[in-house]
Amino acid sequence: MKVAVAAIVVVAVLLSTGIVLFFNGYGPMALRDKRVVKLKSPAAAKERIDEFLRATMDGISPPVTYLGGDYQVTREHDHWDGEPNLKSQLFGWVTLRTRISSVKLPVLLDQISRIWEHSGCSPVSRSVPEKYNPGLASLRCEAGDYLFVDLIASSNGAYDTVSFGANLDFVRYRPAGEYGPVPPLAKRPKGDHDADTDDPYWSH
Repeated sequence: MKVAVAAIVVVAVLLSTGIVLFFNGYGPMALRDKRVVKLKSPAAAKERIDEFLRATMDGISPPVTYLGGDYQVTREHDHWDGEPNLKSQLFGWVTLRTRISSVKLPVLLDQISRIWEHSGCSPVSRSVPEKYNPGLASLRCEAGDYLFVDLIASSNGAYDTVSFGANLDFVRYRPAGEYGPVPPLAKRPKGDHDADTDDPYWSH
């Protein structure tokens, strides 16, 4: 009887251990992924994005102010056997609080293009407002190692609201709430997306 109970306990322990491993990156599909591609750690991914965003922010002259920095995580779909996928994409972005006048937007785009090229992100592709989309301009480039950088400018009457962000692929999954804001910015208030600060240079 004691032997049977001991056997049941051993089986239960092994089963629970297997379930924990299965759902925490040690199942067969996750181990295969680790052999195929090296996932970046969340800390290293955040540092890479922070550095690029900070270089962009510090390079704009005259300086502008920001609404805040946010992170968004997109996790790959579960594997066919139900095993959670450890791969994710991490996206961090900031939005200018400074109002950018339509006449100064090309100046800002030129500055940021040079900043990104100096940071090794090239070529920088650029789109300008068109007939059917007169209020939108954008920049995009690849900085290497699966880091893609984008800028979006949308018109809000006489001013443009500008956001830029970096998207990094092949990151080990971690919930977005654990990343925190881009330092030293505070989290953006919910629903607060519009530029509201006048600047003697950029807003006129």
